[in-house]
Amino acid sequence: MRPSIIDFLDEASKQVRYLIVNGRVYVVKKYASEPGLIKWFLISASNLAIGKYPLKLDPFERLKREVYFMRYSKRGFNKPEILIVDYSNMVLVREFVRGDVYSYNAPGSVHYEVARQLGVCHEDGWVLGDSKISNFIYSVEGHIYIVDAEQAIREYSSDYFAWDLLVYVSTLTIDGYVKALYSKDIYESILENIITGYIQGNSNSREVFKTLLTRDFKALTYLLIPFPFNYVFVKKIEKYIE
Repeated sequence: MRPSIIDFLDEASKQVRYLIVNGRVYVVKKYASEPGLIKWFLISASNLAIGKYPLKLDPFERLKREVYFMRYSKRGFNKPEILIVDYSNMVLVREFVRGDVYSYNAPGSVHYEVARQLGVCHEDGWVLGDSKISNFIYSVEGHIYIVDAEQAIREYSSDYFAWDLLVYVSTLTIDGYVKALYSKDIYESILENIITGYIQGNSNSREVFKTLLTRDFKALTYLLIPFPFNYVFVKKIEKYIE
């Protein structure tokens, strides 16, 4: 499988610590920590060549984006409660979300719901920027949480929406690549759940799909989604705009 910068973002990002007080777990996020800066330097550098989304390296800007999204995005994903924001030291403390990290192995209903919630965000004019699958948690109650929104902005842009969808499908495909090779039918079923969920969440999904089929985004698809599933994804999208 061709290596991708998205493939090792999680390994590069170690800016989160956990704090237990009176039996309760809290998440402490330090935006200026060196690993976090390394992560965003890498992805920002790669994005300069791509030029499809305004990713920010500056820790203060990332903190502002995350707080703004978590507090003011009213539709779509559930969000953890923010308890403390220290802009001087660029530290955020939030509640800990109990559940499973979203992955390729999630139930079909979860794939559908994550994509639907992403569509709702887009319809409401919010873009995540960093929509990799490890940023989502699903609880036993069936709620979908987003726990990382450092690159989120509010802007209505089909290009940005297409970027979100592509990063999401790319990281999901990389996560389940070996299993998908052995069972392409399951992979296609997951894609169906994702696409139909997104359509349900975003009434303007057709415009996003058209953007994904432009020359630039097709090139990105072939770069970010490993073979042969990049072609599978393109064919699925084409089917929904015929």
